[in-house]
Amino acid sequence: MQRIALIPAYCPEDRMIPLLKELNERGFSIVVVDDGSGAAYDEIFDKASCYADVRRYLPNRGKGEALKYGLGCIKDTFQPPYIVVTADADGQHRVEDIVKISETAQQHPDSLVLGKRNLDKSTPIKSRIGNGISRVLYHLTTGRRIYETQTGLRAFSDRLLPRFLKLPGRRYEFEIDMILDASELPIIEKEIETVYFDNNAASHFRPFADTVSLDKEFFRYKLPSIIAGAAGYLLFVVSAIFMHAWLLPCVIARIFAQLLKLILNKAIPFSENVSAGRFLLTSAILLLCDTAAMWGLTAIGLNIYAAKLISCVLIICVSILVRMMFMRVKYKK
Repeated sequence: MQRIALIPAYCPEDRMIPLLKELNERGFSIVVVDDGSGAAYDEIFDKASCYADVRRYLPNRGKGEALKYGLGCIKDTFQPPYIVVTADADGQHRVEDIVKISETAQQHPDSLVLGKRNLDKSTPIKSRIGNGISRVLYHLTTGRRIYETQTGLRAFSDRLLPRFLKLPGRRYEFEIDMILDASELPIIEKEIETVYFDNNAASHFRPFADTVSLDKEFFRYKLPSIIAGAAGYLLFVVSAIFMHAWLLPCVIARIFAQLLKLILNKAIPFSENVSAGRFLLTSAILLLCDTAAMWGLTAIGLNIYAAKLISCVLIICVSILVRMMFMRVKYKK
């Protein structure tokens, strides 16, 4: 199967050229996207063109746009089947690991394969902090555990390319969008070695601004759930006031919230999406849990409105547990 290396590059250093040369010798087709580096980098990209198909544009658009632009070029240029491997231009990723990741994707064409760095004390602190925050948010959002959320070394087959082309992220958040969108798919993490030069000084990652940009993607991904939960609670309050009871309003509000969430998931780009069977099963489990929680909380003397709020928090926890029952991340050395 053909292997294609996609390398987004913004103001790259000369160390990108040996990487391209060795990948070319290993049989990779290479697409390099110049993300608006400007005329000062013409010489480097001229050298790169000896080993890769170099695509250039101005002005700088961000890593996410560069990746999507490159994926679009690959889709228009190459005939399936093939494997796409994304790697950074700064030389952090060893060719041996790029080969390893691509081979794993070839063996598992319906999976997203991630290069898993060992984030120890040798890793720049901005990378450790950013990954730590994103790791926790990803687990809370999807119920899945991924050790490495911000790795630039990823591989997938042409089968997954169309879904990634539709993602909205423009800069570093595109990589978070990828793993969120793939949360319903098999995800494989393989250990890799990452080489840092001058404490990762060549990186264009902005620790504060880009971390905020990354983490807001988790909120956007769960936006339908947040809206549906708030609307369901308001419906419960209104129904309970008129009916002077909590059981039927609880059932009505839960069904309404689940249906609204389903509608919003279909209508809002880049949000959770699940199969009909799993949606019905999850809805039934949440309805039973919601009713049981309300019964128990009101039995100990809590008023129905406070009980409903507490029940909503418990439902979030149950939702995460349900997702964890359905999905696992594979770890391979």
